[in-house]
Amino acid sequence: MSAVIFAAFLLNTAQANEGVQAGASVSGTARIGISECADAVGECPWINFNDTAVFSPWATANPNPNVSARAHFDVRLHGPAGAYGLDNTQDADALQPWSLRIRDAWVSARSDHTELRIGAQRIAWGVANGVSVVDTVNPLNLEDPSKFDQRLSTLSMAATAHSTSWSITGVIIPFFVPAALPQANVDLMAGADDLFDQRFTGSENIQVGALSSRPKVPEDTLQNTSVATQIRWTPSLGDFALSWHHGKDSLPQVSGDVILVGYQTKNDEVDVGVPLIYPNLDIVGFTGRGELFADITGWVETAVVFPEQTQASPSAAQLDALVKLGTISSVPDPIPTSVTQDGDVYTKWVAGVERPFGSTRITAQWLHGFFTERQADDLNDYGMLGLRWTVNPTIRVDANIASDLTGGLGDFALTYLHADTAEISIGGTYIQGPSTSAFGGLQGASNLRTSMTMAF
Repeated sequence: MSAVIFAAFLLNTAQANEGVQAGASVSGTARIGISECADAVGECPWINFNDTAVFSPWATANPNPNVSARAHFDVRLHGPAGAYGLDNTQDADALQPWSLRIRDAWVSARSDHTELRIGAQRIAWGVANGVSVVDTVNPLNLEDPSKFDQRLSTLSMAATAHSTSWSITGVIIPFFVPAALPQANVDLMAGADDLFDQRFTGSENIQVGALSSRPKVPEDTLQNTSVATQIRWTPSLGDFALSWHHGKDSLPQVSGDVILVGYQTKNDEVDVGVPLIYPNLDIVGFTGRGELFADITGWVETAVVFPEQTQASPSAAQLDALVKLGTISSVPDPIPTSVTQDGDVYTKWVAGVERPFGSTRITAQWLHGFFTERQADDLNDYGMLGLRWTVNPTIRVDANIASDLTGGLGDFALTYLHADTAEISIGGTYIQGPSTSAFGGLQGASNLRTSMTMAF
């Protein structure tokens, strides 16, 4: 495998050259889905968030104070494919599918008051814990849909000018990268049942069958280039920043003509093709974080979002075909339209506090606006509570809950440091909620897991 050979080259180079540091980690994770097998435990499926086995080498070079570079990537072995044919059994990648994920691949040039960094990198502007409303420059990574602060690195150029307490950063992201979506059975956007019903067909007997999506990925042109800037002030009392981001939403939205891709007269059923786009957006953000009193740290993030309007409607030609089949009497006039994103300006925010109590650290946050909520009428409030208890130098307990009072998420992990080298963790995530709750669509990610990680 070429990626492993390159990783060995990085490690050998670090050992042979001064100013070069390198290392790696190996981790393995096994998960059992628990959302749909309460009555038949033996039927619980193994689920994969693309981290079944991960080898993560890294190397950092600092030949002098003005130049640095970093390479860091994951070689990920996934769970085997679900079906095997003769062709698959002859294909090593089908038997043991794998992927390469770049975390860092950048070079930086610095002077006393400037820095220019070009390459694959992560631009992180949020100050909250585990969730953010202004951290939008990098696309979402929802392969594990229970973690809301994961982002993908992207190719970009970041230029910063700074003084002792002030800095201004400009970022250019030329290539669009969509969000990484989970393989688990989760629902992150409107489905065909919401967009194609009796309002469109004039019949309550038509049922929606198979659903296929038709995403339209933006072309990599100058017009679609994303840009962002941040002004940051770091006095002794805290850390404050104003930011602006213009680009594409990394999470797709339903917009365009809903197409009938199949019709079964026996079952009065239609198969539907749902069009997806990545809408434009502008986000103006403010963040602040600092020490309050009595060892309490507080923070706040506010994002004012200027989204593109999106809407979906059934194709007139497709409805006319139903008329010719005798399924409906006539094409609705006018053809109904579902507004999936109204385009009105809305505001999201998150505020939180954190305080240590001896070996325990407690975090409390209030979030207004989940990442799947993208218009003012849909924004809800969420309470979040986190606890980290360091029982002793080798045992740690982490627990997190989040709820909007109609649904919720709970996550628990017990971690043991074995022989001062390997971390062994057991835990689980449980998500539940009605279809009206943001958590309702994430229930398929509920799981029990065990993992082990070793860094060297």
